[in-house]
Amino acid sequence: MSDVRYVPGSWVAVVGEQAWLLLAVTPESDLVGRCWDLVRTDHSLEEVLATIMHEGFRAVSGFALVRLAAEERRAVVRGEARLEVVHESGAAEEINAVGVGTWVDRNLADVAGLRLKAGPGGPELPLQGGVVLASELVVALSGAVELAPRPVSRPAPPAAVDQIVVQHEEPVDVTIVRDQVPPPLWPAPQPRTTQQAGVIQSFDWAPPVAVAQVEPSRQSEAVTETQLRTNDLAPDHTRMMHGGRTSGPRMARAKKCHAGHLSSEHVTYCRVCEDPLPDQIAAMMPVPVLGVLRLSNGDTIPLDRNVVLGRDPQGDRGSVNLVQIGGEIGTEISRTHVEVRLEDWDVLVCDLGSMNGTSVSRPGCPPEKLAAHIADVLYPGTRVLLGDQFSFTFEVTG
Repeated sequence: MSDVRYVPGSWVAVVGEQAWLLLAVTPESDLVGRCWDLVRTDHSLEEVLATIMHEGFRAVSGFALVRLAAEERRAVVRGEARLEVVHESGAAEEINAVGVGTWVDRNLADVAGLRLKAGPGGPELPLQGGVVLASELVVALSGAVELAPRPVSRPAPPAAVDQIVVQHEEPVDVTIVRDQVPPPLWPAPQPRTTQQAGVIQSFDWAPPVAVAQVEPSRQSEAVTETQLRTNDLAPDHTRMMHGGRTSGPRMARAKKCHAGHLSSEHVTYCRVCEDPLPDQIAAMMPVPVLGVLRLSNGDTIPLDRNVVLGRDPQGDRGSVNLVQIGGEIGTEISRTHVEVRLEDWDVLVCDLGSMNGTSVSRPGCPPEKLAAHIADVLYPGTRVLLGDQFSFTFEVTG
């Protein structure tokens, strides 16, 4: 059981027993009824997400969707919606989709409370379930910490910002914002080392950095200087590998939107903000970072070059990031499991003959298993599952 409160607002809030949704649509939309039918009958998050995406990105500019069930503990955030999560340890973090063209998809664990936000705070009213107009949903799980209302009689205190910057040709910022409020209104945030431990540090123009000792037999591999880390299966197995350099930025013919985002010359809408592209003559430009891979452990990998993931990825693959996940010998992830390739403006995914296979779940579609060694287009918002233990999602960035 959970205790739910809401702050009246202009978004539509749909509240069930194990799922909560904050949606940027009008209350007259047919989507509201369809989502309510799914949430109150405890359908999977994928089914609710598919129903929302059936309307298209332009019809639904933002949402926050959370489901906490025995078989699924997951959150998806898009647009201006934000999700604050309080863990059982008392640590608090915010999940948002700032700078992401699709949405942010996260697995959740040891959750004590949630705050789905789409606007300013205010007086909180009790809610047992159903559909209301709201700017916030506050969910306290049974036995969890008390999520007291935020103060509204005085100006909000300044926000403390912890910023993790991945340095590439076009930086990708991951920013976690935590509101400072007097305890016990909102538990004090604790440092979360998993975000920073998995940051890729790979770029051609950077000065040399200190690296950990590697095995002599692997020093000859032509791979870029990359910090490799495991997922939660073996959190202490982290090492550095280094080797080859890239030959310079990739070039392609591109068009630019009013916001300055670059897209392929063959499209009519911006790949990031989805606005119509103005009439122009395409020109040769450096291809920007096409997005990020968001791993199921919360880490992100910028897509400025090819990426190979596996339990112990290796081999002479030139300009590539090798990302080590699931270092345990008994894991279902193969040593060299899957590759994400960049070809002009396309992002492709290819199973490298793994033992337990690779599946893709495109937005609004059921999972499909990839054929080994045959590359498939990776669309924004697609979730890729390696075996049954680890996944990542492709997100478009500016």
